[in-house]
Amino acid sequence: MPIETLNPDVWKLVGHLDGTWTANGGENYGWGSVPTESQTLTAAAILPVYKLQQGDQSQLKDYYLVAGDTYHGIQGSPSNPSANWVSVGFYANYMNLEIRCTTPGARVLTFGPNSTVEQATISFSIGGELSGEGGMEGGKAGGSLSASVGVSFTASEVSFAARPATSSISWRASLPGVGWLGPAVPPNPARPSYAGYLWNPAVIFELPQGQTPALEGTFLVDFEYNWTRGIRKRAFNKPIALSYQPEKHAMDVEAKLPTILERLTELGATPGTPGRTDNFLAALRSSGAIKGFDDSNVKLLVIAPTNQAIEGYFSANPTVAAAAVSPANARWLEDFLGERIRPLGGGTLSSDTLARLRKATSSQGESFDCADGTLHLTDEYEVDANLLSAADELLHSSR
Repeated sequence: MPIETLNPDVWKLVGHLDGTWTANGGENYGWGSVPTESQTLTAAAILPVYKLQQGDQSQLKDYYLVAGDTYHGIQGSPSNPSANWVSVGFYANYMNLEIRCTTPGARVLTFGPNSTVEQATISFSIGGELSGEGGMEGGKAGGSLSASVGVSFTASEVSFAARPATSSISWRASLPGVGWLGPAVPPNPARPSYAGYLWNPAVIFELPQGQTPALEGTFLVDFEYNWTRGIRKRAFNKPIALSYQPEKHAMDVEAKLPTILERLTELGATPGTPGRTDNFLAALRSSGAIKGFDDSNVKLLVIAPTNQAIEGYFSANPTVAAAAVSPANARWLEDFLGERIRPLGGGTLSSDTLARLRKATSSQGESFDCADGTLHLTDEYEVDANLLSAADELLHSSR
């Protein structure tokens, strides 16, 4: 992968363009079908952003590289899909990635992979025409170094279509799912579809000197549950928004973000919509903890179990439910919320900090960037220990 081989004297890491989505496969269909309740679907784009280090400041252009991992995974897939009669469980049909640079004057210099037709391995190199400045002291004292970025990954039964534009690039990775070549041909998905697949995109943007890239992107994986190898019975294809904004614009971006309370309210019940956060909001109001939010000087991590997660846990643990609704429940509420609300320190949360928190969680759910911190909405009642540990480390490192 290019992340492991880049020379930091040539390409300096300046941020991330990351996004992750996870979901449960949903209710089982019953006899003759692969269970979906035990399947977990994941789609993620982990795309670091690098700046080319140039010792010669007479250059008229600056260059930024976006290169990393895009992948999907399906846990709980059958080891042999063809052995199942009615269905083959969830699989992915395709993966779409688009990266855009909205900075005036930006253009796509080079990218990879280009369009391909079924190859066992895809290899490409970009940036060979550029050079950076390397040396002993911050890349200032040495001579010119190659800025070439080499990428190679397996691509058996997978094909790519690249669509470049002046300031954007999009890829479509076609995976060998059911009906990949035609209706129910082939009748069974191959491993890149039903188990998971990772591929490595790379693009270099050229900008006027002194300008920094405002990057946006969208990543989407089309997950499908197929019935009798030809009927699309259930599907997930939620676009994942990706964003990297220059540091000098961080305060402007932060001001436009909703607060944690606003996001919780937005995710609550509305007419015709069941809602996902009403129980957690009720706990905040009942305890009085809601008064501690919206402090611009303190950033928070809030881990909010969904209505479904809380109701499911209470049903399985009636004594806990009794403590929660008891008139003398102040201590229970204090403990419940104390585990799930953690300070992250003051000031602006960098994109690196948010990316570290997203990577730390192993629970199913979604993360939302907010003006006063970050909200992790999870379908699990128990608190994710990895996420708490990452939050504590970030708090200590900020002191």
